[in-house]
Amino acid sequence: MHGRDATITANGLQLHFREWGPSAGLPLVLLHGGSAHSHWWDRFAPTVADVYRVLALDLRGHGDSAYPDPPAYRISDYADDLTAFVERLGLGRVELIGHSLGGMVATAYAGRAPALVRSLVVVDSQLKITPSGARYMIRLRHFPAPVYRSEEDAIRRFRLLPVRTTADPRLLAHVAARGIRQRSDGSWVLKFDREALSHNDPQDLSPSLHRLCCPLLFVRGAHSTLLPHAALAALQAAAPHAEVVEIPDAYHHVMLDNPEAFARHVRAFLDRVRIGAGHDQGIGT
Repeated sequence: MHGRDATITANGLQLHFREWGPSAGLPLVLLHGGSAHSHWWDRFAPTVADVYRVLALDLRGHGDSAYPDPPAYRISDYADDLTAFVERLGLGRVELIGHSLGGMVATAYAGRAPALVRSLVVVDSQLKITPSGARYMIRLRHFPAPVYRSEEDAIRRFRLLPVRTTADPRLLAHVAARGIRQRSDGSWVLKFDREALSHNDPQDLSPSLHRLCCPLLFVRGAHSTLLPHAALAALQAAAPHAEVVEIPDAYHHVMLDNPEAFARHVRAFLDRVRIGAGHDQGIGT
């Protein structure tokens, strides 16, 4: 099932998103990680589009969404855009799935508007930016931006960050091809605004989890170094009602590394939430 592309204007920016499934389906919003884009969900989205209206948003400065001028890439800026996105499309209560940075944005939004979040899935995110992590991202920002001589060269040289992955090379080529653009001189560059790397303020969103009463799932790649077991245990302590699943044969980029297991476990969680809320009987909104 192919996604449909669309844009809205929110907070003065053109934001691009992809959509699958019936317009009357339960709204499910997908948020990608830093330096990624909405096409990272292309394998997962069709697996739930029989029931859900699936919407994968390109965060500001990512994918085909516009760059803010002046640059504004705090978690609160992304959450403002998500607020506007939900309101502009009249989505009401939503299911939220966020990977890495997207998990932080989804959690920030849920903390602001808990009544508007039906369920929350946080994928391989500590929900924390440490001072050392913020400094590392600033150092990355000051590396020269890569320039590629051809589309084929850009796809061939594409690497994830962190680099370890078990993803199918064809899936990596798919997300690489949709994360680059050609310049007027014929060269190719990443669509991602590298300025976004400089705006990662140290913060910890996990204390806000206790305010959430919606069903919550933490997903960890079994080999992830960005969400070690100690960090996962801290999230569980902050949200004792949460479910937890580890996806085998996966590192940080879980939905790419093991898309079948990721889809199976997340779909099972979403179905439990839906059936438990009585949606199969038309109860609730």
